Formats: sequence, C-alpha cells, structure tokens
Amino acid sequence: MGEQGTAQQALPAVDQFEAGWRDDEGEHRRPLADVVSVEFEAGLPVRGFPSYRGQRHFPGLYWSATTGGHVGFESWLERDHAMLLDFTPEVTGLLFAAAVAVLERRAGQAGGWWWTADR
Repeated sequence: MGEQGTAQQALPAVDQFEAGWRDDEGEHRRPLADVVSVEFEAGLPVRGFPSYRGQRHFPGLYWSATTGGHVGFESWLERDHAMLLDFTPEVTGLLFAAAVAVLERRAGQAGGWWWTADR
C-alpha cells in the first residue's frame, strides 16, 4: 500500500470570516468577531421568498408564537424546522435567510478561496 496523502491546510482564523445582515437601517457587513452582540433574529431576510408556478419548492409564511409574527420559509423542510423551533422553550427568536456568512482570502494572501452561504 502506498502512502496516503492528506492535505494539511491551516484552518482560517476568525478574522477571515465576515457576516452580512439586513435590518431597518440597511445592509451591513462586518468581521465575524465584531458581530457577537448582533440580534440577527430581529433583522430582515437578506433576500425575498419568490413564488411562481412550476417551482420545485414551496415558500411561504409561518406564524410564529415565539416572534409574534410571520417567519418566511423557502421549503417545507424550513417550515418544519420553524415549527419545531417555535415549540422549543430555549428559542427566543426566529428568522430564516437572515444572514450571509462570507469566507474569503484577504488581499496578498497565498491561494484563493471565496465562500458565501445563503446568498
């Protein structure tokens, strides 16, 4: 048997991540370490929940007792998660499509990667 190769890459430091979110004051993007106190559940979705004939998923609104208002969802799976979280006493807020997580190399660093979740 030959030697198994494993790529040993250093894990990115927390300062290489950014979080983006939207609220009544507009859109924000800050380093992850600076958003510890941000209440993302009080924000607005970063994108809409379009609905059109023939689409393969089922977006909609779920009325949440936790928030006292509607929570948007993009699929029945997300709706089911919202319902489960709504009945969990430790949960104090819900908001789907609330934030964007970004991981990217800073200028001048070796290699290149860029990742954005939930965009």
